[in-house]
Amino acid sequence: MKLCVVLFMIFSLGIFGEEKLNTLTEAEKKDGWKLLFDGKTAANWNNWNTKKPLKLGKWVVENGALTRKGQAFDIYTTEKFENFELVLEWKSKGNSGIFLRVDPSVKGPIYSVAPEMQIENHAGQAHTTVAALYALVKVKGELVFHKDGWNKVRIRMENGKGTHWFNGKKIYEYQIGSDDWKAKVASSKFKNAKGYAQTAKGHIGLQEHGADVAFRNIKIKVLK
Repeated sequence: MKLCVVLFMIFSLGIFGEEKLNTLTEAEKKDGWKLLFDGKTAANWNNWNTKKPLKLGKWVVENGALTRKGQAFDIYTTEKFENFELVLEWKSKGNSGIFLRVDPSVKGPIYSVAPEMQIENHAGQAHTTVAALYALVKVKGELVFHKDGWNKVRIRMENGKGTHWFNGKKIYEYQIGSDDWKAKVASSKFKNAKGYAQTAKGHIGLQEHGADVAFRNIKIKVLK
């Protein structure tokens, strides 16, 4: 019996105990989860500069992760989402971000109207440190942060209400369009950004911001 348990643990993680990356369990499939990165190709992603399917080059697949290597462009999902739950893992040597409600028809940079969950290599209580909603919402409480390792993000967006978790801990929530939200935007660098965060059904974006960053286990569930 003990041998059976050990073998089950080995094969559930993968050969020799390695985690099986970029896959869905049968339970996740039944629950409606979908992979946004297959661990091999750039399928499901567009180049922000060309607005066309992403071609690997500056973004590469390395060790089962979608990885920025050298100066590239921001990328975003080919599909749009309104109410969803997003899960992914990231590792970075510097600045990057996860964008919500991306609108490719807007002129200018990807962040013009899209809120950003910050990726950084240092933690803190500022609006621009790791895991914060950039320039808008600070992390509440103590943050578990793996500076040189993988960090897991979970984002739930439902009817404009965003709830964020970081490494298994809920760190904040907000309601887009509320008085509190409007006040935060009005006092931020986005105060003159027309239509900021108002794209109800938008794309998910990943930022290129001068530092190498890697993403894996990117999956999404549409909420009905």
